[in-house]
Amino acid sequence: MKDLRRATMLAVAAGLIAAPLAFAQPNPEEFKCEQAVSKAGAKFVSAKAKCVDKCLKNFWKGLVPESDCLPPYGGATLNACITDTVLGLKGAEDKFRTSIQKACDPGFKAGTDCPECYNSGDCSAGAFAGDQVQNIEGQIDSFVPGVACERTGAAKEEQACQSNTAKALSKQVGSVVKCYDKCKKNAFKGLFPASNCDPPTSDPATATCVSTANNKAILAVNKKCGDIGADPDNCGSPYPSGADWVNLVDIAISGQIPVTYCE
Repeated sequence: MKDLRRATMLAVAAGLIAAPLAFAQPNPEEFKCEQAVSKAGAKFVSAKAKCVDKCLKNFWKGLVPESDCLPPYGGATLNACITDTVLGLKGAEDKFRTSIQKACDPGFKAGTDCPECYNSGDCSAGAFAGDQVQNIEGQIDSFVPGVACERTGAAKEEQACQSNTAKALSKQVGSVVKCYDKCKKNAFKGLFPASNCDPPTSDPATATCVSTANNKAILAVNKKCGDIGADPDNCGSPYPSGADWVNLVDIAISGQIPVTYCE
């Protein structure tokens, strides 16, 4: 049933990606917005992954209920780390949303510009800024139950495997997104067509960059899981290998790049 689980997660991740519309070349302010959205999205993936990982470690210590660590989350994980509804702190969602507004919403910061392909040029909190938070968050949440599939009864080695897998995959997102960001920046300078950067990239340097990042993530996942026989064994099906996980994440990233750089 490994193939079934992989197919299910793939369908969920792919289904969260909307096909972008075609628009004209962005102006400098719009391109700055797109680059900021891309970088902030990768940062949000890392931030939310840390929220979930902290919760799981507390669950394994018997400090919080399991439900706090799974979508839609609960307790301090939801109210202090992911959102800011209780303590008045800036949670991961709020920081992501504000980063988009600072870079893209003229109503939030003068001199910025929102691409027309972002909610018809509306980057406010009630439009693209809020929608993008939900878009990326939905993708993260589709992976959480699979990555942390053995919670109750997990041995320390299995706990470490699951925690490390989450860390390696969030690092993969940051590294791969940087590859595409650099490619799009060079394309904006006129070095080659922007379409060369769209996955699967035809730019050799970007292809090498992505491949290197993915291979590092594969090795990182396997190091604390399959290589030492620490794969969780109570997940209903075999725990995916590093290559399986990295492939799923890479597909999600590949679908997101044209959505982010849609103008």
